[in-house]
Amino acid sequence: MRAFSSLASSMKVAIVGEGVVGLSTALTVRERHPNAKINIISDRKFEQACSYGPAGLFRIDAPKNKEYGRVTFHRFEELCKKYPGSRTGLKLLSGHIQSDDKERLASQEKSMGDIVYNFRWLTQREIDGMWENPNKYVIHYTAYASEGSIYVPFLKSLCLDKGINFEHRPIKKIDELGNEYEVVFNCAGIDGGKLAGDDDTMVPSRGVVLEVEAPWHKHFNYRNFDTFTIPKNNTVAIGTVKVMGDGRLEITQADRDDIMARYLKLHSAMKDAKVVKEWVGLRPERPAGVRIERQQRETPSGQKFTVVHNYGHGPNGFTLSWGTAQAAAKLIEDLTSTRSKL
Repeated sequence: MRAFSSLASSMKVAIVGEGVVGLSTALTVRERHPNAKINIISDRKFEQACSYGPAGLFRIDAPKNKEYGRVTFHRFEELCKKYPGSRTGLKLLSGHIQSDDKERLASQEKSMGDIVYNFRWLTQREIDGMWENPNKYVIHYTAYASEGSIYVPFLKSLCLDKGINFEHRPIKKIDELGNEYEVVFNCAGIDGGKLAGDDDTMVPSRGVVLEVEAPWHKHFNYRNFDTFTIPKNNTVAIGTVKVMGDGRLEITQADRDDIMARYLKLHSAMKDAKVVKEWVGLRPERPAGVRIERQQRETPSGQKFTVVHNYGHGPNGFTLSWGTAQAAAKLIEDLTSTRSKL
């Protein structure tokens, strides 16, 4: 049996997944374990990953994830104080979520009202003044957006600066890595359950985003939680098609027509906006929510190793990333502290 390293030693750690969750986890582990040998393993180019396309607006879907989101929001605050937005892809945005379902908006207040800035409910005069065909209730808040195509490469640059290595190779099961590493973090997103080998509940949620030229559009806007506009650095993201269980990665004309038809009911002035880019991604949905769990495993050759799962973030990967990374990294601290006393 291999003895686990103490906190001060150079334990071998693998992070499976090079998206926003994997990179945030790697950086958190590095902060807690400066001498660890950390290797990030992925089987695809970043441009093919779910983390590439999102505008990354901070929004917490479920109150149970509130503390994960709080950790991330504080980290965004610190990053924005230290680095320019041109490098990080982070920026502050103000905007609105509107719905006829007052309880659902109240759930948003419960989830993040005391985390984001300037949270409030709009008056009827404000609602009637801003939109042609508004919903009955509207909330306003200010929060960070982390543009995936800039923010995730920024995180990768931080990893490289801190001596974290990257490797591209296919992995079929987490157990393949047990003879090479003492600890393996499973941050594989939509493939997390398959790689774990004990979770068949992961479901792809197909999302389609159109990017348009609309430099005058400065605020985000959600309608009924399925139609949105979010300003990015050079374009405005309009979406989305959300189809649970659909794993198709091609964009159809029906997708385009559906997105634009829904959005133009809200902002008819956008009818002539030029579409300059399209993107489709598969959100890693898990009915039970994010899986943060430590397991002790053994390879066929008898080698014991530890797996920490950190996947199943659904549409909130950017929002929850630093919080779940912290929770996952704490599991290693507890494990190695216990082992070092044996």
